[in-house]
Amino acid sequence: MTHSISDFQEESFKCIRCGLCQMVCPIYAELGSEPAVARGKVRLVKELIDGNITVSPRFKEIMDLCLNCKACVANCPPAVHTDKLVLAARAHIADKVGLPFPVKAALQNFLPNNDMQGFAAKMAYFYQISGMQKLVRTSGILKAVSTDMAHQESLMPNFAPQTFRSILFQRSQKKGGKIRVAYFISCMTNMVNPALGKAVIDVLERHGCEVVIPTDVQCCGTPHLAYGDREMAKKLVAHNVKLLMETGAEVIVTDCATCGGVLKEYGELLPEATDFAKKVRDVSEFLVDTIGVKAGNKPTEAIVTYHDSCHLNRGQGVKAQPREILKAIPGLVFKEMSESDRCCGSAGSFGMTHYELSQRILDRKLNNAATVNAAIIATGCPACRMQINHGIARRNLPMTVEHPIELLAKTF
Repeated sequence: MTHSISDFQEESFKCIRCGLCQMVCPIYAELGSEPAVARGKVRLVKELIDGNITVSPRFKEIMDLCLNCKACVANCPPAVHTDKLVLAARAHIADKVGLPFPVKAALQNFLPNNDMQGFAAKMAYFYQISGMQKLVRTSGILKAVSTDMAHQESLMPNFAPQTFRSILFQRSQKKGGKIRVAYFISCMTNMVNPALGKAVIDVLERHGCEVVIPTDVQCCGTPHLAYGDREMAKKLVAHNVKLLMETGAEVIVTDCATCGGVLKEYGELLPEATDFAKKVRDVSEFLVDTIGVKAGNKPTEAIVTYHDSCHLNRGQGVKAQPREILKAIPGLVFKEMSESDRCCGSAGSFGMTHYELSQRILDRKLNNAATVNAAIIATGCPACRMQINHGIARRNLPMTVEHPIELLAKTF
């Protein structure tokens, strides 16, 4: 992930232009445009490396039209790593033309600063409960100024009254256990869904684990890699690896598919992080494969289906484990929906920068969930959760979205 664009010359030659990527690319399915699919992007990067084209607004636009869902990689006969090639292209663009000031400020000042995140979360919570959000939405002020701003505001999740990090200071952790586990807290769990953080700790402790949480751990670095800020990503890697390794934990778990995906690739960013990366597990992967999942007796009577996060399924190879957890919960009836592993269209900020396209991709997911009469859509990714919740509210569907660990915690 730290390579320059020229390091991908051989990778760009591997594409045999078979077109199988067209069959699985959610963006191509909606746009039907050659530049939108992996084959087109690989060709453009090859032309850039060969010096036949230069970075242009159109080139950047095409590289931004990627969910990084890895479906093309999984279905590519010569296994072209288009996902990493696109990230390298974005880094090249950032090196050549720089990042927009708001993006650069968010990546370098906001996301690495836990105190700033906490303050922003409080302000967002006040904005939502004070009636200001309702006033802004009903007045149409934002839409009059900018349709993009109105869409971005509509995607805003419900922020928690307290961040998970602040709650941790009020909670005494269980000392001792058969295995010491370090819990990596995602930004979304911290600011939006602290109930998930509590559920993770509760479930891990009930499975005999000692959970340690270094509260100064920062953003995992995924947004930085997505926008091409490799240097800041490396700083975050070094910081997080140092703190988490100092805990002496045997395993490092996370409830966020996106965080877990990049944590497992830390060794590609910094060679000295290779041993760290080997310890990383998604919480469902750890419970099923290492500890042996056990549920309590309290039932949840509902039909549940499961949405595979791209970063958890194709990124980490974790597919069966969340389903095993759901099937172990008393009262739940698990029904597999069609195309469960198809991207929901979130992809971090993609849903904000390409709102209409993102929602069209999401509608296909929601239609599939409705076909099995699901009352609950379970997923292991906070970004997917935010996206799917938005679609449910937009269409007024009788569904909720929950993490498998939240459902498991309710059984005790």
